[in-house]
Amino acid sequence: MPVPGSAAGTAVVPHQGPGPDRAAAGEGHRWDDVPTPTPPAWAELEQQHGQIRRGTDRNPGCEADDGLCPTLTVVGETRCALHLGWPLCPGHDEYTCPVRTRTGDQCAGCQEQASQARIAAALPATDDGTCPGHDGPCGRRAMPGDPYCARCRVASQRDRDRVVREWEAVRDAAVVAAKAQEAPEKAPAPF
Repeated sequence: MPVPGSAAGTAVVPHQGPGPDRAAAGEGHRWDDVPTPTPPAWAELEQQHGQIRRGTDRNPGCEADDGLCPTLTVVGETRCALHLGWPLCPGHDEYTCPVRTRTGDQCAGCQEQASQARIAAALPATDDGTCPGHDGPCGRRAMPGDPYCARCRVASQRDRDRVVREWEAVRDAAVVAAKAQEAPEKAPAPF
């Protein structure tokens, strides 16, 4: 049976060219001019993965003690914190922290412990299961798993919501003021 449209001399299905990985008639393959890629040797792959695991690409080992110090360097330095002479973190309460800081201030962990201790000291604690109160002494029975009674918990949440609303109002006012100052700057330059 003849192909439809072939009577007029044109084929309905156009001639298809070779695909990107095939060569047209009279041409070579596209990969003939490119060297064949070879995978790296197994030892090279192990070395690369080992460096990534140890982090030696970003922080090489400390160069002190003729390169025998097992500690990684401080970012941007060639030595570890000990060999740079950084002082120890003063710790928190009676805890001696082994972390060294550049300025001798508390490390992030000790700062968090100190802030938690300040919060715990600010909250009145009762060991008898009664509520210490939100604004003043309460004496009611505390809810299970909560240091406050239901009334003081609601009062504290209302205070928290009030503080958040005040903060949002101040933030919104600052945004409006900043947008008002930026509006003239968006005008095109006169020259």
